[in-house]
Amino acid sequence: MRRTFLAGIALIAVSTLPVGVTQAQTMTDLSVFSQANDNSNMVIDHEGWSVILRGIVLNVPPMDRMPERDRLVLTGTRINTASTSRYRHEGNRVVYHVLNDEYRDAITYMREDLEALPDQFGGLARLSRDEQLAYWFNLYNVTIIEQTMLNYPVHWINRMEAHGTDDNVFEAKILTVEGQRLSLNDIRHGIVYANWDDPRVMYGFFNGSVGSPELRRSAYTGDAIWQQLDSTAREFVNSLRGVEVNNRELRVSEAYDEARVLFPDFEADLRTHLRQYANDETAEQIDIDRPVSAQVSDWQIADMINGSRRCTGVAGPSTMSSFAFDSGPQDQPTGVVANCASLPPNAAILLTAVRARRIELINEGRYGEVFTNDLPTIDPDLPAGNAEVNAEDNDEDNDGESN
Repeated sequence: MRRTFLAGIALIAVSTLPVGVTQAQTMTDLSVFSQANDNSNMVIDHEGWSVILRGIVLNVPPMDRMPERDRLVLTGTRINTASTSRYRHEGNRVVYHVLNDEYRDAITYMREDLEALPDQFGGLARLSRDEQLAYWFNLYNVTIIEQTMLNYPVHWINRMEAHGTDDNVFEAKILTVEGQRLSLNDIRHGIVYANWDDPRVMYGFFNGSVGSPELRRSAYTGDAIWQQLDSTAREFVNSLRGVEVNNRELRVSEAYDEARVLFPDFEADLRTHLRQYANDETAEQIDIDRPVSAQVSDWQIADMINGSRRCTGVAGPSTMSSFAFDSGPQDQPTGVVANCASLPPNAAILLTAVRARRIELINEGRYGEVFTNDLPTIDPDLPAGNAEVNAEDNDEDNDGESN
């Protein structure tokens, strides 16, 4: 079947948003995004966004379920800018502090291109629902990363204002899609939560904080989106920031409360959902008869250095040089010197934890996740005219498998 790829997401287009447009000046009609064409062959190519993500995201492997408590105490100073969060070693991180102009420009161009793309092919209603969903996730995630980048350094994402405005970053109308002025909350609540009734969609939104479902190192795509969401859900559910440890109640992320519309019978539906992705240890905690409390949160920035350019110590701010690393299972960060001249101790601590966990998982044979999909093939032993037999065989084999 022929597929039309929309290659409008190049890193070359430059466009600007209207300046000074307020929410009162432009009414938003979210109903225009409720239609889809599931017979569509149109596919958006998000490879450009994947290239950027692979260059800016540090892959942090799943940690064990032991809360982080102690922090480094350095001789000769009482100042420590490191994160004190119980979840500070969980979830992928964006290396904002070493982004050069090339990456900064690419992120902005990507957001602009995604905004403009629907106008180039006649609107999102021409796409399938899976293609639309991938589009909204990628637009949301590139926008929160751009906003954090423009405001950096920043400690708390929920206190951050949209760049150049006095409005909260999630409420400001900073995007324009098909002529509609949109906020990040419009995308998450008014479009995705309103039009998709699958709880997994909540995991596609990275809000920039440590407590968020993690940012993947590859873009969401229409043909793989549900496998991608399953993977992200599994990481989040089995992390402490997803399901906490408490003897009196089942403490879960406040993200579940924010997505309550996806869980009509909240406690029962949420427990059922969590069990689908829980490992044995997490499942034991879920199955204990305790009331659900959706109050686990951590709005500290998901970066390497806790949103601080200050190197710990009485010497004050220091210059930090870029460093190279590869997040493949056999590769370790290179060029990192654990001193104030190159990398603050709080970042070195995170890298040490990541390295130790990678080695542990590799030794246990549990590093990484592989998805396989059968591709249509022609049986060479069948006559050329037996197209129907080949088609039936392909239909039986193309269910896909995940490991």
